Amino acid sequence: MTDLNDLRVIAKRIARAKRIPHHQALEIVAAGCDQPHWNALTKAWTDGWRPSVSQMDGLTEPRDLEATSRSVAAVEASSGIVSGVPYELEIGFDYAAVYVKGSWSVFMGHAPNEPATIEKYVTPNPLDDEAFLKEVMKVAHAAADRVREAISSDWPRRATKPDAEGRAAHPLFGHLSAEWHCLHCDVKSTGAQMAANMWHCPKCGATPIDMHPFAWWKEPLPVD
Repeated sequence: MTDLNDLRVIAKRIARAKRIPHHQALEIVAAGCDQPHWNALTKAWTDGWRPSVSQMDGLTEPRDLEATSRSVAAVEASSGIVSGVPYELEIGFDYAAVYVKGSWSVFMGHAPNEPATIEKYVTPNPLDDEAFLKEVMKVAHAAADRVREAISSDWPRRATKPDAEGRAAHPLFGHLSAEWHCLHCDVKSTGAQMAANMWHCPKCGATPIDMHPFAWWKEPLPVD
């Protein structure tokens, strides 16, 4: 039987995946259980209510929680229709791509501030239609959000939500700091900025491995 703590654990996973505060994730869990809010859910629990099997299945949908079988080489391929046009969709370890072979493609990286790469292979092109392009971008952004949720689920909670002092933990190396320096462009960013941009430099887009808690490259060389 489901325990109330199981729902709290699910909320923690949702908070980490979606990079939101835990209290907001609790409200998502409550809504998934057809309760108006978390306090109402806990009261209903005390009165004997329990979530149904279908409600629990909805809360534990794999794409919303922790990805247990993610690998760099794995690519999830599917197809769909947007504005009457069939398209192909690829969701990789750190990217999403929407395309029609031989016609056009939209590539999305996982850094939120990274612009989409739009390519047109024929002229005139369906993407020339602004209304159609807008619908395609909705599909692309939704797919990119799934990638970000999966990556965030792999990271420690402190990498996606800074503490009260503004310190965020590097998702790969674990260093904890309120300020971060980019090895490529030397810009200084806050822990909140790093977490919001999936640990890519907000200025030049450098990857997380180039983000450091101090500018060690500026330190004077030791004198023999």
